[in-house]
Amino acid sequence: PLDIGGTTIPAGTYSLFTQPEENGAAKLIVNKQTGQWGTKYDEKQDLARIEMKKDAVDKAVDQFTIAIEKNPAGGGILKLTWENTQYSVALKTKK
Repeated sequence: PLDIGGTTIPAGTYSLFTQPEENGAAKLIVNKQTGQWGTKYDEKQDLARIEMKKDAVDKAVDQFTIAIEKNPAGGGILKLTWENTQYSVALKTKK
């Protein structure tokens, strides 16, 4: 299993979505249904909705980028970056 932002996600296959909020924040949605895309999204299949941290980046990113930055203390940080905005959430494996 993974711990994503304090939420335990069991081993398995999932779809990931993001939901922007009016206040500028965003949530990472872990959805149990796979193989669909935005218009086929079924909210009833959500396993979790996890708050993401929003930051500005100094250099604009032209291409939407998903990256995991290794944390020396263990685990890592999932980062979603586009233009001048980056959303991030901590993740680590659970025993």
